[in-house]
Amino acid sequence: MFTPLTTAFGEGMRYKAKGNILWLLHRIHIFGMSMSAFNPPLHEQMLDLYKTPLFSLGELALAALLVFHAVNGTRIAILELRPHLWEKQEVATRYSLIIVGVLLVPTLVIMAAKSLSHYLTYGFK
Repeated sequence: MFTPLTTAFGEGMRYKAKGNILWLLHRIHIFGMSMSAFNPPLHEQMLDLYKTPLFSLGELALAALLVFHAVNGTRIAILELRPHLWEKQEVATRYSLIIVGVLLVPTLVIMAAKSLSHYLTYGFK
């Protein structure tokens, strides 16, 4: 039995997901969130899965990638707006990595502390 949701997901997979892991993960997330309307018990099961230590580690990795992406994107935008700075790309990259580290260390410490506090309070699932 095909519903509009499964048809859209299947066709989208056929069209886009050829080797595009991030797109696939995004589609799985969208599917999971849509279950709150289409299948609430499944949605609750998925939310319980998101509260596991494995997903907490995934959130830390996602935060690291997000911070890197934001800083690197800013570096590229600055270089695009000031073409004469491209010759200093090596220095700009070094500064970008330093900024990523400065932003990332407290971010990961806070996130990891909150996750650990949650698991110590409610237990590991």
